[in-house]
Amino acid sequence: MENNKRISELLVETKAYTDLDQPVILTSGALGIYYINTEKLCQDGGEFEKYGEKSGEMIQHAVRMMKEHPTFEEVIDILAEKVKEVGADTISGGQRRDWIFSGPVAAKLDMPHVSLYKDGKVELVAAGKGKAADVQSADSYSLDCQNVVHIVDLITEASSCYRKEGDKEKGWIPMLRKEGAYIKDLLAVVTRLQGGEERLASAGVKVTPFVAIDEDFLRIYSKDPERALAYQADPEAWSRNYLRENGALALLPAFNPEGGKLDRAKKFLDRYRSVLCTTGKIHELDRAVHDKYGKHLEELFKGGE
Repeated sequence: MENNKRISELLVETKAYTDLDQPVILTSGALGIYYINTEKLCQDGGEFEKYGEKSGEMIQHAVRMMKEHPTFEEVIDILAEKVKEVGADTISGGQRRDWIFSGPVAAKLDMPHVSLYKDGKVELVAAGKGKAADVQSADSYSLDCQNVVHIVDLITEASSCYRKEGDKEKGWIPMLRKEGAYIKDLLAVVTRLQGGEERLASAGVKVTPFVAIDEDFLRIYSKDPERALAYQADPEAWSRNYLRENGALALLPAFNPEGGKLDRAKKFLDRYRSVLCTTGKIHELDRAVHDKYGKHLEELFKGGE
């Protein structure tokens, strides 16, 4: 795929793409050496956080940001043109950062917006042509035979969109299909190229990303292209080598019981425990976590790590 030049530029201008001095734990538990905070494209200084539990208010907020920031509207226009190209009856987005993009696109196109919540709740939101958001519960409408295009801010492994837990399908795509919707297209503002496209293809969904954090992007926009390209060539191998050499002390903040990132830390340990154990770095991390937060790793995760 060819990256959208304008969105690529805006990712850097708004610091939605930022190189990191030290790696961090991503949502999947993997390590990342650059931040992709796609929501910064809306340029609201993080105000969107206030609306994470109310999709109607989030969408209205995002529409306001689109009107206040022409560069954000440029992004929305690019997404909207693609929606018109692939064809859709309805737009959907998952809680909560997806709504920053999916909501304004629906408003631009005067289409209904299906808001999907992590707790399983589904809402239909109408906020087009300057109207106040009209929010309806799933009991008051039907998505039967509706052609839905799902929009996400960022795709990594796409487990939030589709995954299997035993014999059950989970994620945004199964939620939509359970409501009777037909979905074959997903638009991603950014992809990290970490397997999400392949996972969704197995579920019958084609991903159209606008910017891939690939070799071309990193050569042009990274402040340390050599390091970034080494990571990009094999993120898992790079991460394991980093942990063998450096341990996990730089990741200590993720283990803060009050920091909201324990789920990431748990996934990180599930993923890299063997590397940390074989190098003795697990004991170093355990001591640091206990010294800093007063709990050992097994206490943090109730013995389930």
